[in-house]
Amino acid sequence: MKPNLQHLAIIMDGNARWATAKGLSKTEGYKNGAERVKKLIEVVMEYNIPYLTLYAFSYENWQRSRREVSFIINLFNSYLSNEAESLNKNNIKLKVIGHLNNIDKYTKQRIAEAVELTKHNNKMTLCLAFSYSSKLEIVDAYQKIIDAKLSTLSVDDFKQYLYDPEMPDVDLLIRTGNVLRISNFLLWQSAYAELFFTEKYWPDFDREDLIAALADYSTRKRTFGGRSHA
Repeated sequence: MKPNLQHLAIIMDGNARWATAKGLSKTEGYKNGAERVKKLIEVVMEYNIPYLTLYAFSYENWQRSRREVSFIINLFNSYLSNEAESLNKNNIKLKVIGHLNNIDKYTKQRIAEAVELTKHNNKMTLCLAFSYSSKLEIVDAYQKIIDAKLSTLSVDDFKQYLYDPEMPDVDLLIRTGNVLRISNFLLWQSAYAELFFTEKYWPDFDREDLIAALADYSTRKRTFGGRSHA
């Protein structure tokens, strides 16, 4: 039975540790992690999940070594350049969310081109969280509200000022890499998300693992704070 799931979010953790465990460089870990994305998108499409958000690079990740950051950004640019046509062919809309002030002009241009190419697609939305911080997203939204001189607003009103107002609330949030936290990722959108943690590092998280996580989700009863009638 396929799960009734509108938004799947994944924290793709463990690329560097996977590489270290295998005696490889961190760059090999990130390369293998990027390849894993392409394979698992196929599963998401098979299960007709309309919205997938991937935590690609956090705002806090800028604190890593210049060499590591540079490699990740170059890999991100390569993904955008090489996969935009494939995403478009498969009717996938691409979105990129984050606090993008730190990103160079070249990367911003790659993002703009890929987003523009796929903006009319409607089979599925792939959202990449890059230079992303949920706390900053909320602060940025609050600043927009101040600038708009609004004195009152509802929860739905506030959502319109987030990076992607069209993003549905997260149903299932998966984190790989044997770390049991959500690390400042989609805090607003994940208020009632089901959480799934796995010890597997992201490059080892395969089709069967994702299907198992979706099957686990299907067994859960979601009450959204209301009383369970079980």
